[in-house]
Amino acid sequence: MLRATVAAGLLAASLGAATAADWRDDVKVLRIGFLAGANASYRTAQLEPFRAYLQEKLGLPVELIPAGTYDALIEAQAGARIQYAIYSAASFASASAACRCVEPVAVPTAAEGEEGFHAILVARADGPIRSLADARGARLALAGTDSVAGRLIPLKAFAREGIVPAQYFSAILDKPDPKAAMAALLAGEADLAVGWSSLTGDFATGYSFGVLSQMVADADLSMDEIRIVWQSPLIPFGPHAIRSDLPDEFKSLLTESLLTMSGEAPDALDAVDREGGGGFAAVNGDLYAGIADLIAPASAGTR
Repeated sequence: MLRATVAAGLLAASLGAATAADWRDDVKVLRIGFLAGANASYRTAQLEPFRAYLQEKLGLPVELIPAGTYDALIEAQAGARIQYAIYSAASFASASAACRCVEPVAVPTAAEGEEGFHAILVARADGPIRSLADARGARLALAGTDSVAGRLIPLKAFAREGIVPAQYFSAILDKPDPKAAMAALLAGEADLAVGWSSLTGDFATGYSFGVLSQMVADADLSMDEIRIVWQSPLIPFGPHAIRSDLPDEFKSLLTESLLTMSGEAPDALDAVDREGGGGFAAVNGDLYAGIADLIAPASAGTR
């Protein structure tokens, strides 16, 4: 019986080792793509602690592959030149629509655990506009053409309401970013401005993060000056996404590695974090489904 028990244990151990070896034989090296813009060398060096952490946790070589644009990043993952990509929400939606071959493995979180933010439409508190229905004939300040929360999502949401902006609003003012749009509202140049916010935390401080909190912190805004008259559904932070054809054992180990990173390797989290130091959370299957039609096929832009 003792010999049988030992033999069974050895067999189980050998089978487990064989399974582990099998997926590493299939993957061999993990190539991670990321947006580097024109600063590929700097950004690659910045991500080195993140690369080293995953290499140690996964037990296989990890390489960093810079991309000049999100379109190039999407093409690289769709073509299987990389297995892993760090996306914005918009670029992930575009990647998912382009090849149906990617899936989110984890979502970054902000300091208080928030998994995203909202596009908002803001009016002056002393004005008559209290809802989108009140905004006919108003002057609207929008952010730049690549701003997801500051232009793309609000305009798509308006279209769902049957609103043609050029006809509904008396003027559309193009501003470089949401902060500039908000400044136009406060200066009396516009009646409405678009922006983005967590909409969580202390209202008086402009909530926990977003353009409102930035302006309150800079003494450019007091929250009693404004009224939020519309908000979008939650826009999730851009995920870390992998090709769907990777082995399940590998996916599970990768997810676990990301979820434990904040406690095990804060330097690695600092290297890759873009959302405020909250670490990573497991991805709910509906997190991106609810917003995908508002984001895609938008360009893979900024907030």
